[in-house]
Amino acid sequence: MIRFREARTKGKETLMRKTRFTAGLLTFSLLLAASAIAGNTNKATLKVSETVSVGGKQLRAGTYRVEWAGSGSNVELSIIDGRETVAKVPAQILPLEKAEAASGYSTTTDQAGNKALTEIFFGGKKYQLSIGEASAATATPSDNRPASN
Repeated sequence: MIRFREARTKGKETLMRKTRFTAGLLTFSLLLAASAIAGNTNKATLKVSETVSVGGKQLRAGTYRVEWAGSGSNVELSIIDGRETVAKVPAQILPLEKAEAASGYSTTTDQAGNKALTEIFFGGKKYQLSIGEASAATATPSDNRPASN
């Protein structure tokens, strides 16, 4: 009778170990899947040395966090100051033939002298973000690159 109880206890311990292992494996898989989903957002830093507009909003000189998400080349770009999203605009990821030497941005100037953000490029990356109406432009690097990050 004693041996029967010992055998049953060992069986329960083995079952508990297998259950813990399975639960741990399941938890790890869920965390891995969640990080893969969250990994679809790209992030970078944008340093603006002058007041520029983007999506109808004014960005004062300063450092901003930029994040973009989407599938394919069309993305939604968010420009964030601290915890506040300053602007959300459509953008397009444009491939470049060679990686940029430094990070920075491009602007256009209207007749009134107001500057609008048109591109953001990243040092060491073979792509740039073309913003809003400018996203229909080609991937040819612009000559109007007044600032770098």
